[in-house]
Amino acid sequence: MRAPVQPRNVAEIEEADRRIDQGQALEDQRDFAGALACYEQAIALAPAHARGHMNAGNALANLGRWGEALEAQRNAVRCAPTHAPARFNLGAFLFNRGQLAAASAELLTASTLDRGMKEAPLLLAEIHELEERFGDAEREYKRALAIAPDHAGTLLNLGWFCVRQGRMKEAFEFLERASRLDPTLPIDGQILFAMNFQPELTPQYVAEEHRRRAKRISESAGVRLGDWANTPEPSRRLRVGYVSGDFGPHPVAFFMRPILEHHDRSQFEILAYSNSPQPNSIEPSLQVHTDHWRVISNLTDAEVVDRIREDRVDVLVDLSGHTSRGRLAVFARHPAPVQVTWLGYLNTTGLAAMDYRITDGHTDPEGTTEHLHSERLVRMPHSQWCYFAWEEIEVVTEPHPERTKAIVFGSFNQYAKITDQSLALWSRVLTQVPHAELVVFDVRHAKSGELLVERMERAGIDPARVTLRGREPVRDYFRALGNVDIALDTFPYNGATTTFDALWMGVPVVALRGDRGIARGTFSILRTLGAEDLIAESADEYVSINTRLASDPGWRNELRRTLRGRLAASPLMDAPAFTRALENAYRRMWEAWCTRPESGG
Repeated sequence: MRAPVQPRNVAEIEEADRRIDQGQALEDQRDFAGALACYEQAIALAPAHARGHMNAGNALANLGRWGEALEAQRNAVRCAPTHAPARFNLGAFLFNRGQLAAASAELLTASTLDRGMKEAPLLLAEIHELEERFGDAEREYKRALAIAPDHAGTLLNLGWFCVRQGRMKEAFEFLERASRLDPTLPIDGQILFAMNFQPELTPQYVAEEHRRRAKRISESAGVRLGDWANTPEPSRRLRVGYVSGDFGPHPVAFFMRPILEHHDRSQFEILAYSNSPQPNSIEPSLQVHTDHWRVISNLTDAEVVDRIREDRVDVLVDLSGHTSRGRLAVFARHPAPVQVTWLGYLNTTGLAAMDYRITDGHTDPEGTTEHLHSERLVRMPHSQWCYFAWEEIEVVTEPHPERTKAIVFGSFNQYAKITDQSLALWSRVLTQVPHAELVVFDVRHAKSGELLVERMERAGIDPARVTLRGREPVRDYFRALGNVDIALDTFPYNGATTTFDALWMGVPVVALRGDRGIARGTFSILRTLGAEDLIAESADEYVSINTRLASDPGWRNELRRTLRGRLAASPLMDAPAFTRALENAYRRMWEAWCTRPESGG
């Protein structure tokens, strides 16, 4: 490690600070190159002045020179090892480069040096969540809140943490407090996302709230654009841009891979705009199937809008919606002529600027849910999903071989989806099959587990019959799926990825057709598969089918033997045909835009 150079004199420090102030003014004007020049002058005047290195690091990051930016932050710490902001900046840069252990060490040091710094525990909490240390994450969130009880951003982060943990009552309390303290915070998306898990909210109310809160998102985003440089030629090669914060170890990435692989590149130029916060091992397998890969996680919404317009994207596709890393404020500006939402958010965005939503005729039958959407619905020929088996793993031919007479139900959906409505139905099934057991996965927080047990007892489920487990590594997850007899769906927010995964492992899932699109996901999958015998039209029928499955080993064995083959041979895994249908949909949307009078077509 290079020893820090001592400052020459006070006058040089003062002059260095003057250059830094000039640089910050240029940064405010987005002139990062000019700002960097000022910071470099400051460093030349006072090489051991940490402030110059810190600001240089920020400017270098904005210029995309990440390696140099990280080294600049290291230099700041060398110059002032007890300066908490320098430690925090270095920790934040290490986090953005995916170096979580090193980032945690710097952030802990920053917290020790400055007990009143709320930013360090907030970022530590995010790291702990990524590491699935949820108890530690909650401790850090609450430590940040104790430092600044009325800081709206901290309340927002804590509320979103509770949403992810399925603790909706607490989540809404934190989010509403945050909204009262700072009405300008982007809280509406989190509240809308959480509404999808609440069966007591009617579809009409949820739709109205999406429109109302999306209007506020649009008003905050700025003026909606109405002119584009794109040439309105109906048959030319189209530039399609996919925007997502989930191009990583996430279901969206798994569903997108076969689509990206099969796009007709002679007719479509593919751009991806990744809002993922860190590098990951999945991105390269997606990036290779695109023409252009843009990282936008470090860009403002205005900069992303400019980037999309410079790229002359014709059809811009949102893959995140109101989830945590979505960029709907970008779509609210309408930077591309045609805008579409699909896959990552199974409801309307509520945005007036979102032209279309891709769905299917099973979740959204013709003439039934149009009034619940701000977008025009485009129904795929079979299903809105195309499954890709990411892991090569054999079907488990005999579940729980050490206890061949046992009947094991399993829940594999994210914990937040397990509503009281779900538990009430599961309780009825377990009552009808009194010797059965239930294994619930994805319970990754002790407090969530305690709450779930309490809710199960209220629903009439004996906790002695239940095993709670956390998140499993991917291969262990598939083996665990194969080791249950029957998978239980959740309501109103059905499974999608987990439903496919269960079927792939030969494990039956019973669908209860619900009262809204998000409650008809498993129904859509099974209807497309032709598995009508696993579809229930009422709660009573749902209980009855699960009970018959539990009592009929011959039926279960037949399903275990055939489900994978049926899935592989179905439209649900026909990636070439699905991609052609998707491309045809894009082409029709584009042709419709070209024929509008204002497009010049």
